[in-house]
Amino acid sequence: MFSAARITQSGARVVPKQLLQVSVRPISTTQQVLASRKTPADRTTSTAFTKLSIGSKKLRTGTSTAVNMGSLNPDYYTDKPSPQTEVLSSTTAKEWNIGQFLEISGHVLQSLGKDQFPGYLGKDFKLFGKPALMYREFTQKLVDQLAKNASAAPKTAAVIDGPNGAGKSAELLKLAAVAAEAGHIVVYVPATIPWVNSSRPYAPGADDSFVQHETAMGLLRSIQALSSEALAKVPLGKAVTLGKKSLAADKTLSDLVEFGIQAPSLAHAALEQMLEIAGAQKAVPVVIALDEVNTLWSKSAYTDQADKILAANRLRLVRAFLPYFEGTKQLAKGWVVGATSYIETKFMPKQLSQKLSPPPQIAFKNKDVESDPGLYRPETKVPFDVVKLDRMTATEAKAMMDFYRSVRIVQTPVTDALVAKKWVLANGNPRQIFGSCTAFF
Repeated sequence: MFSAARITQSGARVVPKQLLQVSVRPISTTQQVLASRKTPADRTTSTAFTKLSIGSKKLRTGTSTAVNMGSLNPDYYTDKPSPQTEVLSSTTAKEWNIGQFLEISGHVLQSLGKDQFPGYLGKDFKLFGKPALMYREFTQKLVDQLAKNASAAPKTAAVIDGPNGAGKSAELLKLAAVAAEAGHIVVYVPATIPWVNSSRPYAPGADDSFVQHETAMGLLRSIQALSSEALAKVPLGKAVTLGKKSLAADKTLSDLVEFGIQAPSLAHAALEQMLEIAGAQKAVPVVIALDEVNTLWSKSAYTDQADKILAANRLRLVRAFLPYFEGTKQLAKGWVVGATSYIETKFMPKQLSQKLSPPPQIAFKNKDVESDPGLYRPETKVPFDVVKLDRMTATEAKAMMDFYRSVRIVQTPVTDALVAKKWVLANGNPRQIFGSCTAFF
């Protein structure tokens, strides 16, 4: 048998050094070249089973294994139902659709961006399989008021207030969608808390304010996507100078907004000029809709150069909208609407909360007691109209649960007894009813 060992003259057995060092193996030049050409593993793609699509009925692992699901139990592997729903617009926002679910148009969704729905609506839409909301009696009242304000704007803004889960964000979104489909200039902000919670970059401005260029630019993009045609109908009417560039008087609001998008450092100035010109003209109605509007009066999470907490009105973006809700600025044609939020209580000022929901007060018959300087009466006056949104009606709850049944959120038949139970236990709160129906999701 052949062996690599050899015998010396003295009879000693010698083993080559490379056989002793078994842990070290020399690599040839060819092997080094092949190793350098080897494609590294793609660690961004999981090799776990992932569903290709509901319609294909297939699963895969990595790129090789495919399993046909056609023979599996159809009770568990069926296509998600998609009930037919009309698109919410000025033509469908009518009384006969109260209690019906209407779909938010793709035009409005594009302006919001991916997963930028207010509140919990994004999770709701994923369960529904489509961005649909119920057209309520309260929605009809808002739409009627919107139509009245299209000819002459009220002197004061309106703020939708109510408990958590009442549907304030949904109502504001529906109002903005109807206004956009009707051809209004719509400035819709689904969340203003990111303006003040220190999640966005900021910098000191020219005066005592602080600027947020990226946030202002993002808002201009949303306005352009939502109201591009309406903006193009309104000429500037005067030469507008932004930085070192001027826009001629024959340019439109669309050109002004686009300029602010292309020059982020001038986004604030472009936004302020757009609001001023749009608010003064009467050719096209304007709707300003801000969710979480209570943040405008709050303390922000930002600090100044001396490490002191900034009030929200020190932010230039807040300053652009606050006058419309305090009554110092008005629109010539349109409506200014906001909605409160109590989810993050640190951005709900205590004084504002007390004004929105003041305790019951008893009139004093004794004038001496009423004029006592030591008597404390909570301030209830606000510079805007408060529109209360409380619980939904039992009829609306029934319509909502019928829709949940159609998209298989509710598996049991929707009876009057089941609706009454859910409605009473939730005190008519839509969010609580939804939570009781989706407890196992």
